[in-house]
Amino acid sequence: MGYRVGTYHVPGKTIILVAMKDSAFKNLLVNLRALFTTNIRRRINENTNKIAMLEEFVVDQKITERYYFLKVLDYYVRHEQEAAAFQKELDYLRQKGTYCIFPYPTESISTIQSGFDTAAGLPYVVHNQKKLYFPASFSEEAIVETYSNYIQTEKILAIGDTSEAPHQYQSSTVHVEKGDVIFDIGAAEGLFALDQVDNASRVIIVENDPQWTEPLHHTFAPWQEKTMVIQKGVSVVDTDYNLSLKTLLSETADHPTFIKMDIEGYELPVITSALDFLKGKENIKMAAAVYHRQHDAEEIKALFDSIGYTSEFSKGYMLFHLYDMPTPPYFRRGIIRAKK
Repeated sequence: MGYRVGTYHVPGKTIILVAMKDSAFKNLLVNLRALFTTNIRRRINENTNKIAMLEEFVVDQKITERYYFLKVLDYYVRHEQEAAAFQKELDYLRQKGTYCIFPYPTESISTIQSGFDTAAGLPYVVHNQKKLYFPASFSEEAIVETYSNYIQTEKILAIGDTSEAPHQYQSSTVHVEKGDVIFDIGAAEGLFALDQVDNASRVIIVENDPQWTEPLHHTFAPWQEKTMVIQKGVSVVDTDYNLSLKTLLSETADHPTFIKMDIEGYELPVITSALDFLKGKENIKMAAAVYHRQHDAEEIKALFDSIGYTSEFSKGYMLFHLYDMPTPPYFRRGIIRAKK
């Protein structure tokens, strides 16, 4: 029998074989082959299960959306007087024939410049000659669609738009002014902060989802002297993973400040926890999402009224059902804007 001497590599490991008989070497190869085959099969099974779960989720979502679509139309057929307040939205839903979060006509998609930064390893779109980066897992097609949705459908950056788009953070009366300190809380990709970075004296970007940390750092690298990215959530108390609104604002609240807050249904408790702090300030403007839960709009408005802030809602309405069970009137306000 002959002998084999050498170094053999497998993923993540280096195996050194010294003076091994041919028979032993063959047995080792057989065992390694069986091990790799088992691992591959296991991974295929895991991925198959994940795909099946995702498909089941999508099907469930479609069924849920169809249910709410029919439930909304049925309710207003039986409540004609209430239907008058939402006639535009109801007409659009009937014409569309399906559920949609934003029940109003949208503009056609304009040309959007996108690319892939090989040095950063990240895709991006170009917004007002600035690169807006996305996670590496996003395809260029996906980032273009996402950006288009923000700009064309939700119109989140519009100011004084006469359309019924309810997700607009600013208006002609409540908006970012030159020299403001901006807090983009629940920033995700940071589009709002990027759009206003040249107007601001300072920008604090707060996002707790780790997939956005690297893209945000690349997006705001050209303005690193006046921007800060904080990978934490905003909550009612300070912890290792969260900051309270009072703590977040404490260092800069004596400057003119604009707060954009879109934090997946936590807006009400976060604002409630900071009422005493907000009451004593005269230079804060805020745009907060109120569509995540059915009664957030009325309750958050009542909070602002209680501390002497004037407030307004964005125009139009949304249909949203991810975090609670919608009840009549089903349609929800999108954004509340407040200032003192």
